[in-house]
Amino acid sequence: MPVHVVASLGATASVLASAASAASASIASSMTTVPGGLAGIVESGVPHAVASVLPSSVTTTMPITSSTITIPIALEVSATFSGALAGALVGVERKFDVVGITTLAIVAGLGGGIIRDVLLQKYGIYALQYPRVLIAALLAAMVVFFFAGAATRVRPALFLFDALALGLFCVTGSDKALLAGFTFIPAILLGTITSVGGGMLRDVLSGEVPAVLRPGGFYAVASVTGATVYVGLVGWLNFVKPVAMVIVVVVVVALRVLSERLGWSSPLPVDLTPRVASMPRRTLGTLTRVFRSSDKAETSGSPEAAEGAAAEHDDVDPGVHPGE
Repeated sequence: MPVHVVASLGATASVLASAASAASASIASSMTTVPGGLAGIVESGVPHAVASVLPSSVTTTMPITSSTITIPIALEVSATFSGALAGALVGVERKFDVVGITTLAIVAGLGGGIIRDVLLQKYGIYALQYPRVLIAALLAAMVVFFFAGAATRVRPALFLFDALALGLFCVTGSDKALLAGFTFIPAILLGTITSVGGGMLRDVLSGEVPAVLRPGGFYAVASVTGATVYVGLVGWLNFVKPVAMVIVVVVVVALRVLSERLGWSSPLPVDLTPRVASMPRRTLGTLTRVFRSSDKAETSGSPEAAEGAAAEHDDVDPGVHPGE
């Protein structure tokens, strides 16, 4: 091999070795600077690693309270109108009067946000501070009251928009909880309440078991998943809020569509009591059979067993089969 080739290979190996040592030293230093061991790595190491991989426009170093999520007014009003329309149609099916239809429309369109704001006790009631959403709910009630047939025919076409509203509402609820200083689990809970609370109040007022409590399409499941994704992206991985909102809406809409198309249903309870109660007995029986089989194998392979078998063979007369 030529001398210059050997020299080149040696230089390349030395560069790779130095790079590997520098990388290992960097990793070791980052591991030592992260406080709290594994908990510290999960809390701060993982977000730093994600931020180093993603573009700077996706993640941020600003605190959560530095900005709030803003939904375009057109989407906000349309989402409220869609939920209120569904609530008013339930009132028509139950043969409610104008007061009942209007009440169900307001409750279905704004109930989740009102429950959230009452629980937060910090920012006031959003529906009363910004009357545009209240006007949208009242307009939906009027449309259903006078044009129930047309609203019923349009209702199936509002499925995708209802899924979009579900994702937007769980984002706004979770974001408000994070701004108020709540931790992850309360923020997820408030995001879920914001998106499904109106439907629950509508069903209770109309004398039904809330749909989110019954087996069916991924409605509450999609809401919990969306709120969890948003809180994880914003509160843990430091994603920019608009990017996190888009991701959550895509996830929620996908879950709703797939659950309807593929017939997915929320799981029902499974009673594992008999299986768990019989587990010690079954385990003991398995161990007993294993030990018995091993004892039989050792006994059959011993010299004494072989001599006994030979003796029994010698006692049998020629031409006479055993047992005759």
